[in-house]
Amino acid sequence: MLGWLTLGGLMLVAGLLADDWLANRYRRPLSHMRPKPADLKKLGMEETDLSGLRRLIDRNSR
Repeated sequence: MLGWLTLGGLMLVAGLLADDWLANRYRRPLSHMRPKPADLKKLGMEETDLSGLRRLIDRNSR
């Protein structure tokens, strides 16, 4: 019985430490995953470029 309580306590402390570590670690913003314009042409991702689509709509609506 005492062994299970000790194991449970250790798991609780480890979980709290892991939660604190995950909450305070540095995260890179997702903007670094945005493809560069040169990559868009290489990868065939032109249709996913929303900024280019907005520019095209603005250009054609004038």
